[in-house]
Formats: sequence, C-alpha cells, structure tokens
Amino acid sequence: MKHPLRALFLGVALACAPACAAFKLGDTQIANPISAAHSIDQQAYALLHAYAAVLEEATDIVADPATPLAFKRALGQAERAATPAAQTLQIAVRGYVRARAAFDTASAGDASGVQRAAAALAIAARELSAAIAAAEAPIAELQGLVRARRG
Repeated sequence: MKHPLRALFLGVALACAPACAAFKLGDTQIANPISAAHSIDQQAYALLHAYAAVLEEATDIVADPATPLAFKRALGQAERAATPAAQTLQIAVRGYVRARAAFDTASAGDASGVQRAAAALAIAARELSAAIAAAEAPIAELQGLVRARRG
C-alpha cells in the first residue's frame, strides 16, 4: 500500500459517517437530515433520500417469506401513494435548481432579466414547497409501516 496513513484516516472517516445523520453535540441534537436541512432544495433532497432508503427496506420486507400477506399489501398500497409524490418532488426540485441557476446567471445582467429570473425562482420555490408538503405524509406512512415491521 502506497499511503497506509491515508487509508487509515479514510477508514476512520467512513466508520464515523453513519453517525453524522443523528448526532448530539452539547445541547444540540439533529434527529434526521430533513430537520438539518437549511434550504428548501436540501429539504427536498433529504426527503428523496429518505424515501429511497425506506423503499429499499420495504422491498426487503416484501421479499421475506415470513412477512404476512396483509402487511405486504399495506406496504404496496403505501408505496403506490408515496412513489408518485416522490416523483413529483423530484421534478419540482429539478425545476427549482434550474430556476436558481438561471437567477444566478441573470444576476450579472440587466435589471429586467433579474426580475424575470427572480419571479421564476419564486414560482419554482412555491412549487417545490408544495411538493415537499405533499410528499411528506405518504413517505411518512411508508416509513411508519417499515418501522413497525422492523420492531
């Protein structure tokens, strides 16, 4: 190995990484990435990642032959509600990121271009906020079922 010290530090960093999602420092405690997000696009990405993680766990639960059929059906129904909400959220976050990039580009230009870009960014932010609000409940329901099965 060419750089054993680097490999050691990388191993330590990777071992500590899962603890970053929920940590406590003094009186400050961050319970999950969604509450740790500072901007609306960070909230959207955190919710999308939470959805992906819960969906992966739900897939494992459904593949388990010991899982009761009624519970599998409930997971399927919750997934059918959460997936379209997550897809809409993904589209909204893409629109917001594009509007933000257009605003950043227009900031160097004339005032009318900045106004148009600011209006488009405000619309995209409202749509993203609505998509986050609409996705939270179905994703939370799917997450609740997965947690209930996990015990």
